[in-house]
Amino acid sequence: MPDLFADATTDSVKYYLDRIEQLLLRVSDQDRPQQLLDIRLAPDMFDTGLNLAIALQFAARALCPPANMEVPEIPGEFTTKSLLAFKNEVESVIKPISARDLCEPVSHQAGSAQLEQDPAEYLARFAFPNMIFHLSLAYAGLRHGGMNIGKADFDGLHRY
Repeated sequence: MPDLFADATTDSVKYYLDRIEQLLLRVSDQDRPQQLLDIRLAPDMFDTGLNLAIALQFAARALCPPANMEVPEIPGEFTTKSLLAFKNEVESVIKPISARDLCEPVSHQAGSAQLEQDPAEYLARFAFPNMIFHLSLAYAGLRHGGMNIGKADFDGLHRY
């Protein structure tokens, strides 16, 4: 995988892992954090806490398989405390991974599809987009629950 792309990808995954931490800290400061984490945008969708857990796990799923490393398991409960602990676990696992480590093709399942992807395709078309997808759904759930967050909180770059 070209180092520039891999460096940008690993840096982006780690950056958005930090954005999730910032969001979880904001949720923990709310009057009813667990109610916010329990929000579902539709009855058949994952709740906000599970979407955050999946986004966190996708940080590891993005970098661990191409580096031939194990992916940490999602915790059994979704509280701000358990999700922050899971974030720290994921961060410690992926911290040493660099672009030169991302060389293994990845065999995985996407829904019912069985895929085999080279590291660049896996990161760009599957893992990172899924991380952002679940993070976006978590933001939508939190906004739906009345939390005052927006694009500046999501990407940490915008200022309004």
